[in-house]
Amino acid sequence: MGVLALVLAVAACSSAEQGTPIAQQGNDDRTSTTKPTSKTQTPSTTTSTKPARPRTIDLKQFDPCKIIEKVAPELGLPAEKLTAEAAQGFAPGSVRCAQIRNRGIGSDFGVLHAMSRSVQEHATSYLVTTPITLEGFPALVMEGNYVNDCYVGVDVADDQTLVISWTIYLENGKPAMSDVCAGTKKAAAAAMKLVAAA
Repeated sequence: MGVLALVLAVAACSSAEQGTPIAQQGNDDRTSTTKPTSKTQTPSTTTSTKPARPRTIDLKQFDPCKIIEKVAPELGLPAEKLTAEAAQGFAPGSVRCAQIRNRGIGSDFGVLHAMSRSVQEHATSYLVTTPITLEGFPALVMEGNYVNDCYVGVDVADDQTLVISWTIYLENGKPAMSDVCAGTKKAAAAAMKLVAAA
């Protein structure tokens, strides 16, 4: 009778529906319990509670360099004439512009119009993301992978993401990520204020 009880207990614990703890890419070292599958699992890029946009903004009507030129003085950067270029590694129609200050200490400021890519898809390259709202539009703050860079992606239209980048160079060492992302959020807020008012 004791052997039968032991066999039944083991059988009950070996159900195919039982979850298996696996480490998943994310913000920390926690593990989650998931049902085993025959395919390799990848982190989900969708959320069921995605905030709604107040309206749609077509990025094709904006030159990313004009955005930088207009908001740079507000961020303590000089207003320079810049030229946009095709964004390497992105869908056709994606363009980027950047004001580069890497000849010493200072900040870089970039604007990317990512076409055929949602903000959630863009965020899959980053381990730490934080949701925010800019001018009523859902956005994600994405901590960079090089310690001194941070990004904000704004969901402005289906498959169109406005990405603002900010990089800080110090004479010695690396800046605090909180400082870098604070600069990115300030730049993104200024850019979105301009874009949303158009």
